[in-house]
Formats: sequence, structure tokens, C-alpha cells
Amino acid sequence: MFIFRALGALLLIAALGSAFDGAVSTATAQEELSSMSCGDLWYRRNAIFARNGYCFKTDRAIRVFGNQGCRFYVEGDVPMSRAERDEVELIRVVERRKGCEV
Repeated sequence: MFIFRALGALLLIAALGSAFDGAVSTATAQEELSSMSCGDLWYRRNAIFARNGYCFKTDRAIRVFGNQGCRFYVEGDVPMSRAERDEVELIRVVERRKGCEV
């Protein structure tokens, strides 16, 4: 079950990638994110950090993403593209609006 959910989240990330390159409006991207569950939003946000070398601190994130090869212990130190930073911020906005535990 988790595999299908993770795969679905990855496919959605790929499909929405253009939303953060200016091809689709932020409002459209926000609408897409708003339809996601808190768990899917958490996964999507943390997947960005994981692929950029963040060292997770929570048991949940370490269990899902691991810390092998991580290099950055402070979120602000994680090197991300402008599009990735914008996506993370937009996900956080949606998470707050939905009342998700962040």
C-alpha cells in the first residue's frame, strides 16, 4: 500500500513540476496541493529535502527516507533550486491551512 502511495506522490511531483517553472499558475498548483492528504503533503515536502541531502531528525522521516548520505542538519543549509524552495513553501502554506501536523 505504501509503495503505491509513494509512487503516486512521485508521479504527482513529476506532473506538477512544471507548475513551479511558471507553466501553470501558483493558484493551480495550490489547488492541486489542497486536494492532497496531510500525509501526502508531508511526504512530498520531505522528499524534496531527502533528495537534496537533508539529515532527518524524526523517527518517521528516518524510517521513510533514511539518513544515508545526508549532509545537511539545518533546513536552511540544504541546497535547493528556487523552484524547490517555492514548492516547499507552498506545501507548508497548504499544510497550515489544512491543519496538518508539520
